[in-house]
Amino acid sequence: QTWTKTPTIDLVTEAGKCRGAIIWNRYHGKTLIWAKQVILATGGAGCLFRETTNPPLATGDGHALAFRAGALLQDMEFMQFHPTVLYIAGGARYLISEAVRGEGAYLRDCNGVRFMADYHPDLELAHRDIVSRAITDRMLKTSHSCVYLDLTHLDKSLVKERFPNISKVCASFGLDLSKDQIPVRPGAHYMIGGVKTDLQARTSVPNLWAAGEVTSTGLHGSNRLASNSLLEGLIFGAAAGRGASEAALSQPDQYSASLLPDWEVEKRSDEDLNSKDLRNSLASLMWRDVGITRSADSLKNAMDKVDFWDRYVIDREFKTLTGWELQNMLLVAQLMIRSAIERRESRGVHYRSDFPETDPAFQKHISVISTH
Repeated sequence: QTWTKTPTIDLVTEAGKCRGAIIWNRYHGKTLIWAKQVILATGGAGCLFRETTNPPLATGDGHALAFRAGALLQDMEFMQFHPTVLYIAGGARYLISEAVRGEGAYLRDCNGVRFMADYHPDLELAHRDIVSRAITDRMLKTSHSCVYLDLTHLDKSLVKERFPNISKVCASFGLDLSKDQIPVRPGAHYMIGGVKTDLQARTSVPNLWAAGEVTSTGLHGSNRLASNSLLEGLIFGAAAGRGASEAALSQPDQYSASLLPDWEVEKRSDEDLNSKDLRNSLASLMWRDVGITRSADSLKNAMDKVDFWDRYVIDREFKTLTGWELQNMLLVAQLMIRSAIERRESRGVHYRSDFPETDPAFQKHISVISTH
């Protein structure tokens, strides 16, 4: 049986083992689901950032659920940003494939200057993180909200044949790629860090498995290669399903567990809290201070603000998906910032302007686990 539109509020643990979840059922309200085995496949956390290619539900819920359940998380400082995301005010952030640059498209600033030569000898074909930093730096220097992908020098029929979907999306905004440039800017794209699993998709919490973007399997290192996550999802998804099924079959159908303590502790109502405004403020803060370029000062500012917001959000009794997502987003933001502060170097997608070089002493995972 599949329940749609059913958010998970928390995982249930007893004696250090996962025993199920507390979910919100639209017909019954808060509902306790006992389970022999639980698999997390909740996706990423791109919506913590103002600019993202991710869908609205990518709020890091699985990362937060696993952390509160006592699971070990690692590499939370590694968020991959895609350099070229369609930027139309009010429009969806559609990813413009790097294959467009591979075919020969140029990156130009608002003054028409092709600028990548100022940043890397590979020009537009440099690594994603380098191109992302170059674009944001150019946007800052020109005080402009985006840069532009220029395909106008390429054969018109080739562009239409190679990029039919991109051509169609751009046409919906009135852009003709044979004569118009595509406005682009970077966006949060893939969360490399997450719940640590072994090669069988087991987490550090017995009975809890995980697969997909919510995990940190170690496959991607500090900078994911394009499409590797699709293979990872297939392989580890199958492993999680197979392992959880076999483990469940080995457990008796009847088993006992102690009663849950009453979770309806006295909390303030969420009625006077503007969750949407706070969520937007968080996304803007993360984009500015924990985004493509970081520093000790920007990370400290971000941590101070997130900790402040968390203090008056954590003791609220939320009754909606928006509220639960906000609590999870604040927690995941804290984990990301703390890990980024601890990694005093630049490596892969994690770039610190105050530590621009890679330090061999940090060739290791940075892990986080709840102490409560």
